[in-house]
Amino acid sequence: MVVFITAATINTGLAIAEKFASEGYDVAVSSQRIEDAERTATYLKEKYSIKSVGYGLQLANVENIKDVFSKIKNDFGQLDVFVANAANLGIDMDFLSVDEDEYTQVVDCNLKGNFFCAQQAALLMKENKKGSIVFISSVHSHQCIFGRSLYTATKGGINALMRALAIELAQYNIRSNCIIAGAIKTNRWDNLSEEQVLAKRANWPLGLESTGDDIANGVFYLGTDLSKTVTGTELTIDSGLLVSLLPYKESKR
Repeated sequence: MVVFITAATINTGLAIAEKFASEGYDVAVSSQRIEDAERTATYLKEKYSIKSVGYGLQLANVENIKDVFSKIKNDFGQLDVFVANAANLGIDMDFLSVDEDEYTQVVDCNLKGNFFCAQQAALLMKENKKGSIVFISSVHSHQCIFGRSLYTATKGGINALMRALAIELAQYNIRSNCIIAGAIKTNRWDNLSEEQVLAKRANWPLGLESTGDDIANGVFYLGTDLSKTVTGTELTIDSGLLVSLLPYKESKR
């Protein structure tokens, strides 16, 4: 069994790669920097005794996407699971000042790149008449904050694409689902003070951010036969954020 995860050298992507590797999957990983992808592949091979290959991938370049998937076919012979993890976070992009270059960077990564990666993944999966595509989406696709309008739009597009693929690809026994992720602890948290972390946690009913492992467990469920009749579904992993109508505040008892 073979899985391909984009942007899989650190944080959530690496956690997803390790989850599948620990379950005996051969793992393809990508990064914008091929040396990072190759280093991660070596780490996975040595730690989990599986086959792993790293690829340099530029999501704005469709020919590069096609080339990478061709190499995956040559290197592994098949593809069973594709995880669209790579994303441009589009932070601090005020709607009234976003320029065309910023727009292109976010949309090319989050929509164009993921669209054509999913297309190429489906073409490989079609050969085996089975497969699973898992998109990593976000609570931002359902609720909004200032400065993230472009990111929000692209993640909403990912959700819609996921549903469309569930219909179009079902005839080939290819499933399409997505994770709706809330706050995930990554290396971006390293410079936060304890007070800042506690302030973040106060916003969520469960009072705890997800780890990469938490997301990886959800991806593994959607990517494997554990969910063999699940398609067109959003699996929310967000510590209760989306179900909290107003900013969460603990009741006083």
